Amino acid sequence: MKEFDYSVAIRTLGKAGQVYNNLIESLLAQTIPPKGIFVYIAEGYAKPSQVADEIYSYCPKGMVAQRSLPFDEITSEYILFCDDDVFLPQDAVQKLFTAMEEYGASCVAPSVFPNEKMPLLNKLVAGALYGTFPSFFSRYAFKIRKSSYYSYSCFPKKVMLTQSFAGPCFLLKKSAYQAVNFKEERWLDSFVYANGEDQMLAYKLFVAGFVLLVHYDTGVVHNDARTSHVDGRRERDYNNRVIRYIIWYRSIYQLQDSFWGKLSAMVSFYSYWLWLLFLALISWLLRRNTSKVKDSFLSLRQAKAIVNSEEFKSIPTWQKISKKRS
Repeated sequence: MKEFDYSVAIRTLGKAGQVYNNLIESLLAQTIPPKGIFVYIAEGYAKPSQVADEIYSYCPKGMVAQRSLPFDEITSEYILFCDDDVFLPQDAVQKLFTAMEEYGASCVAPSVFPNEKMPLLNKLVAGALYGTFPSFFSRYAFKIRKSSYYSYSCFPKKVMLTQSFAGPCFLLKKSAYQAVNFKEERWLDSFVYANGEDQMLAYKLFVAGFVLLVHYDTGVVHNDARTSHVDGRRERDYNNRVIRYIIWYRSIYQLQDSFWGKLSAMVSFYSYWLWLLFLALISWLLRRNTSKVKDSFLSLRQAKAIVNSEEFKSIPTWQKISKKRS
């Protein structure tokens, strides 16, 4: 395997404690050591205690903002993006690079959320409530459907092509990162929690023609430090509904070149929206709670107002590249 040159970019609020320290130590122990470790901490938060020679920089707060910086200080060919609560075994980066070289990929992410290992009942519930369905015959680890929800492989190979990946940790060629201008998706940070930001980056890379992989055998662990979660269930669900429509509109609907393509995308999205409305009506009948029914319509109205605003219309649409590139 050829020599690979990479640096690490960590986004943090500085509140992960020992979990963060463990991350730094695991990065220093890699069989392929990083050229540098750069930590991007949100403005207004205290800097963590220095573990080694990591370099700290303050930046605007936001799941997207902290991952869509110029990264001019990083001169490596590759960037290992990490949240502050992951842990990497010593050979994890080596495995990622090996897969990237074998498949001619621009990006590879370890599997940190084993959807395929969920019991069947959990898979069915996840499909009914969250739109994430198991797939038994897919060439992709994760495939984005026209509804904007994803399907996942139930019988994954060690390394698979993918259209999306989980965001806690992934290795990405810097030139590919620069090509998709992820800064355009900072609209997500206007919400309480930028749910779906990892899908937006991954699928934007895929649409732009880059080869993406998921590696199921790296041993990378996500120790969720829960520093950026919404506690109120109704607020979280409402937030997710608004974002889901905008994600669909931006990453699916706007990319359709024909009337029939747009119609197909609308049928896919609204079929599942009606299903969720049906579940909300059942909840209302059983609990006499109308909030879910009201929020179904209110969130849709707010989302449509956002995508029709002049500010949102000024954001460039995604560029599709038919030929895959690495």
